[in-house]
Amino acid sequence: MVDFVMPPTSVGFVDGWGPPEVAPAQPQIGFCDFVEHLEKFPLTRVGKVCDFTASGLRYQEQRNKGKGKGKAKGVPLPPPGKDEEGFSIVDSRPIPGKSAGRGRGGAFGRSKGRGKGLQANYQEGILGQKQKPFYSSNQNAAKGKGKGRGGNQRRGVPSFKEWSVQTKTEWDMKREIMLSSLAKLQLDAREVKYDDLMWCGKLHSYNRNFDRITSKMEKPVRRFEDLEFFNVSTSDDPNLQEMLQTDTTVCVIATDHVLACLVAAARSVYSWDIIITKIAGKLIFDKRNASQVDYLSVNETAQDPPNNDDKDSINSPVKLSQEASCINQNFSQMVLDMEAPTREMPNPNPFEEEEEEAVVASGAYRYRKIIMPGNPKSENESERSPVEMIVRTEVNCKMPDARDDKGLVSVKALNEYDPKVTYSWRSHLESQRGAVLANELKNNAFKLGRWTAQAILAGCDTMKIGYVSRMSPADPWSHTVLGVNTHLTDGFADQIGLTRNNMFGILRTIVDLVMQWEDGKYLLLKDPTKSVLRIYDIPFDTFNSDDEDGEGEEEEEEDQELDEDGNVAPQQPQGLR
Repeated sequence: MVDFVMPPTSVGFVDGWGPPEVAPAQPQIGFCDFVEHLEKFPLTRVGKVCDFTASGLRYQEQRNKGKGKGKAKGVPLPPPGKDEEGFSIVDSRPIPGKSAGRGRGGAFGRSKGRGKGLQANYQEGILGQKQKPFYSSNQNAAKGKGKGRGGNQRRGVPSFKEWSVQTKTEWDMKREIMLSSLAKLQLDAREVKYDDLMWCGKLHSYNRNFDRITSKMEKPVRRFEDLEFFNVSTSDDPNLQEMLQTDTTVCVIATDHVLACLVAAARSVYSWDIIITKIAGKLIFDKRNASQVDYLSVNETAQDPPNNDDKDSINSPVKLSQEASCINQNFSQMVLDMEAPTREMPNPNPFEEEEEEAVVASGAYRYRKIIMPGNPKSENESERSPVEMIVRTEVNCKMPDARDDKGLVSVKALNEYDPKVTYSWRSHLESQRGAVLANELKNNAFKLGRWTAQAILAGCDTMKIGYVSRMSPADPWSHTVLGVNTHLTDGFADQIGLTRNNMFGILRTIVDLVMQWEDGKYLLLKDPTKSVLRIYDIPFDTFNSDDEDGEGEEEEEEDQELDEDGNVAPQQPQGLR
């Protein structure tokens, strides 16, 4: 038998196997040694998977640029190594952008005026006439009607593809409405009654020469720098406030812009919001100054919507919305026949100030009382009784042969910003006019739904829709009219699937829903990531122009990140002290 021989051991290990009694000294690594790296590797992301994709690298590069005043700057990304030089990606298509969900996107210019700050600067700034920031501080200081912050144009424009309002955790969500359920709401429109209460402004006749414009006989769009355009909120309208106080039977006041967003909500993709205030059993449907309701989106429902990665691009959603809104202002004045007799209304424009020398844009305001019948089978008494609502509507012009309240016209304009080689309005509008309209119904369903609802509320029999394109794809300031289509309002509404029964069914349902709650202030918010409307119970001083205490808080919240529900994401630690 072979003997087993123990291997030799060192002299220091007398007691047997194992590590020596006195191990070599090793540096003790403590938690504080990593403090200087917490900015690059925060605690909440230590265990996360590294993202080396192009979108992940772009996100990291944006984080390294810093997020405001007083915050540490990150370490810039290292340049590509030598091994990567000389190589390029075969697929040269742009990576579809994804918004980070940051920003408030609301109105930071706190003007309490009658809506002139937005439209005047907007008209002058977009077409390169006078570059001013929205709600410039000197303008508000001169009028003494607000606390405009001025300076930063980002604060006066909507931030599309992001939350229009940054919700807070202390806000109580009262109801969540699926947009798909709005199509099932019905109300017999034959029982809806209308009553004209007041006409303000003046109406010019429509110039029929624009009906003969073709792509071969295009007409440049004129700029009306000397005109003032108004888009006054419900709470700033003196006529609506007076009517609500004097008429005890009226329980709702609103504008056609706000109600049209509710009616066409199922077609929307971007985020927008409406303020509903209930006082003494009466509802006020309102909007925030410079909110998304004031602007027109472009290709919002298209398969390939405008890219939001480069917000300074002329084809970004915000820039296109400014361009589209300005085109509609100019086009509504361009199609008027100034030589024909003008119909003066009994009351002047309620938003025109006598001391100002600027000329007011042509158009009429029609204040209408709309009585929606109740549901006799309902168990709730308020739902059984009719709802009387006063709405301020807008009429752009009238037909030359119009009589009384017949022949009223709503003038709107679609715009083309990026014509393709295989498809453009210049080459297809004359030969395939129906196909062009069908394509616009698919790409701008929400905008066309809003226009149709406004025409129905205003009692306009005819809709004039112009087709406006850029003279050059790289020039967003010069446009030309390629054609004008004429549509009967009721026929066009049936064509896009907007029925009067469903329209008034949506309005009556929202009114009955809020009437069941206590007096207060409510925010109706469209989720940009889901087809959902949410109604929040918010404090009375939210979004008020006189809220000085919350001014500093809003500036700090501007750069906070939001989660998918619109709430403030928890902040990551920047270091330990």
